[in-house]
Amino acid sequence: MAAMDDLIEEVDIKDDHKRPKLFLALLPIMLQCITTPLWLVISVPCLPLFILGLFIWGLPPIIPAWSTFYKCFVAVFTDGKPEDNIPWTNRVLLFLLFLDTLIKVPVNGVCWYVDELVYFSYHKVKIEDPVFMMTAPRTGSTQLSDYLQDDKENFIAPTVAETMFPYIWVWKIFVPIAVQLGLDKRLFNFSIFGQESFKRHVAVILKPDTWDFLLRFWHFGVISLYLDASFFCWGFSFSKLDEPNCHHEDFFQRLVPFTDCMMKKVMYYRGNPKQRVLLKGHFVVNASTLEQQYPKGKFFAVVRNPLDCIPSYINLLKACVEDGPGKTIYGLSPATWKVLRDHVIRTQVPFCEQKMSFYKEPADNKLVIPFTMYVNNLSTTLQRIYSFCDIPIPDDVMSNAVRKQSTTHDYTKLKASYDSKFSKSLASLGVNEKKLREKLSKYIEWMNGLEDHKKTN
Repeated sequence: MAAMDDLIEEVDIKDDHKRPKLFLALLPIMLQCITTPLWLVISVPCLPLFILGLFIWGLPPIIPAWSTFYKCFVAVFTDGKPEDNIPWTNRVLLFLLFLDTLIKVPVNGVCWYVDELVYFSYHKVKIEDPVFMMTAPRTGSTQLSDYLQDDKENFIAPTVAETMFPYIWVWKIFVPIAVQLGLDKRLFNFSIFGQESFKRHVAVILKPDTWDFLLRFWHFGVISLYLDASFFCWGFSFSKLDEPNCHHEDFFQRLVPFTDCMMKKVMYYRGNPKQRVLLKGHFVVNASTLEQQYPKGKFFAVVRNPLDCIPSYINLLKACVEDGPGKTIYGLSPATWKVLRDHVIRTQVPFCEQKMSFYKEPADNKLVIPFTMYVNNLSTTLQRIYSFCDIPIPDDVMSNAVRKQSTTHDYTKLKASYDSKFSKSLASLGVNEKKLREKLSKYIEWMNGLEDHKKTN
């Protein structure tokens, strides 16, 4: 944190949210006290099977390590300061959510092991040339991946629902039932976030989304959103941090095997040999490992000025904690602007540096797209991506993407519709823009070089 202290200035940042009345704050606690013990009825019988599975297949990647459980248990009671807006009701709820995750370990483990027993042949599926859109938050990657994922002939990606329930046997049993009941159509546009968050980031449960973000829900991602900036950095960084105890090593170690298993499961369940698995995320910390594991894989990113990305990311997080499931479902008091600001500054500066380090050297398996080209010339952007992937671009993909960009994905109209209370500038958040620009000078110089290359070609 000391390395980032010179970027932050003391300013008075007011949080507009109001704490609920005591009864409304206690209600989620009482409900959680009822539902959490109920899982014991299912979990206890699963425990012997889970222990047996541990000896045969090892710990599934969706189960946090025991050291992670311990760190979260301590953090729930100790992390944060009074000014971080962590009331005692938050701590009680977070502890109950911690218990909920702990109690469900045997159930989740056995669910994973069923696939290993019944559908073990999914491991024989070959994933040779996946496509990883590995970029920074707020670079338009969600919309760009949406255009590509519309091309069902060439690309396939796990949906949010498949990632949250990563079991082939569940898909085979419950998906046909859901289709028969028409639930697939009813849930197609269902989002777990509120309207303001949805405008900034379209998160729909029956569509793919940010890959590493989804796995974090299995590894206490929700809890880290509602504690102090240090624990938030540990639980929600996309890069290696130099600060002690701020790198969630276990999560990133489990991300690679989880990625491999899920790509194989989805291809086994509903893929065809012509399709290439497409994953969009921010997990640059795993880039080199994935590059070694998939030598024929492709990696591409959109590069946008970090002085635009960083405030946009802070504002998105604020909208998410204000009307996301943490508050609307569990009644958690949202994180303050200061916590979110400190988290983003501390994680995104090293992220930019590590992203540049991975993509800087030209290579046949890496592509970098300037944000300005993507926004101003979508057709050229898509042509470059398809050419990079050695795939001819279907005509309908191009026309549908251009239509979407001019309607539902219109950047100017969307930005104009944002609620002003979730649209703070870096200066109003106490971030010294001049020093931040100096800190990221090499990255910005690299980005500008990409812009200049684009103009001359």
